[in-house]
Amino acid sequence: MPLFTVSEGARLCGGSYYGPDVRISRGWKCDSRDVAPGDAFVAIKGAVTDGHLYLHQAIERGAKLLLVDAAELERLNVRGAEYSGVSFIAVDDTQRALAVLAEEYLRRVSPKVAAITGSVGKTTTRELTAAALKKKSRVHSAVRSFNTLIGCSLTILAMAEDTEVLVLELGTSHFGEIAEMVSHFPPEIAVITEVAPCHLEGFGSLEGVLRAKLEICKSPRLAAVVFNNDNELLNGYMSYNLDNIKKISVGTKEGSAFRIKEAKVRLDENGPRTTALLSREGRDIVLSCSLFGMQHAHNMGYAVAVASYLGLTEPEAAEGIAELAPISGRGLCKRSSPRGWVIDEAYNANPASMSAAIGNTRAAAESLGVRKLAILAGMRELGEGAPAWHRGIIEEVRDFDGVMLLGEEWRACAPLPAGMTLFSSLEELISKIDYGDLDNKMILVKGSNSYGLKKVVGALTEA
Repeated sequence: MPLFTVSEGARLCGGSYYGPDVRISRGWKCDSRDVAPGDAFVAIKGAVTDGHLYLHQAIERGAKLLLVDAAELERLNVRGAEYSGVSFIAVDDTQRALAVLAEEYLRRVSPKVAAITGSVGKTTTRELTAAALKKKSRVHSAVRSFNTLIGCSLTILAMAEDTEVLVLELGTSHFGEIAEMVSHFPPEIAVITEVAPCHLEGFGSLEGVLRAKLEICKSPRLAAVVFNNDNELLNGYMSYNLDNIKKISVGTKEGSAFRIKEAKVRLDENGPRTTALLSREGRDIVLSCSLFGMQHAHNMGYAVAVASYLGLTEPEAAEGIAELAPISGRGLCKRSSPRGWVIDEAYNANPASMSAAIGNTRAAAESLGVRKLAILAGMRELGEGAPAWHRGIIEEVRDFDGVMLLGEEWRACAPLPAGMTLFSSLEELISKIDYGDLDNKMILVKGSNSYGLKKVVGALTEA
């Protein structure tokens, strides 16, 4: 059996255990609020809080195994009645122990592993890839944007024992992060969606972003890499490196293995639809998904490329892609009124994704003959170049009929053009929206996740 017992888990991660030596559940959580009966809870000391403060809450919610720091275990009266029936594994480092357990479980299940990274489009590409593969394989993927070492570990430990393909998402904000993940969970095929300005405080430049994303190619099992052929940095690197790896290019450029010949976005009473015509070795491939935005032509291309490499036919992959449901916070189109739309891009933002969302909103609004508005929060972690990136976005929305801004980052853009207003708080911004006049308007909502713009989306769609 791939799953292991408490005692075996303790041995694998160099720890000790106390309590019933039962078989470990596939439900692993690091947030006590997510714990369900029978789950294992991992207490992690983070920058904001310490998971050891929530051990009792995890037990109250039904946790049957606690992975804790050895020093913390010494402070607990584990023989107390409140811990009856609960097992403990005590280790020196719970985050490292979690990764070790996930690595061993991955080895036992032994699925094909595909991993996706990039400055934009990681989550959408992961969802599209999983959807494409599900037409023929038993696939496991994260239920949310679990793209850290902890998140990937939790994803793997939730995997069914008969999983044939695992699709991971790898994010990074500092050098070495992706390299560490692929050392534990090595993919056979990797995807690099884009290299664009993001986390520049940690990477310093676009070349630094490229170097960080290329860490995915350090996987000891890597056999193929799918990449954005329209990105000059990626294209240039792939032209002269990784000669021992199969390189699969996706893009609009001539010579791309999966060449995007045409892409269209439609938004009507049935919601959004993005359609792309791709060509591979002289064959045309028609792809369609219920996502909003021209960028999804590339994302669908990456998904088909991975599926094709793993043995699916292009029609099989296309069928799975067509069935993917819209993804909240990533271009999800919602009604704000009988004749009004909200484009929910509230999950996150960097200059590339912000620019794409603005372009998509402009095109859709003009095709429907409605007014275009934007509610934009600041873009975080752009380093010294942040003012220039924000000024560039201001120029891109000059033709919008109204723009509401949130975040200190926009102060560098003063004086703002007519029709644009900077608000000091989320609550103030929400209070100034004219909820009685939403018809014939398309409103883009986008910004870094920490600004909480999902509350704006909720206010607009529940008005």
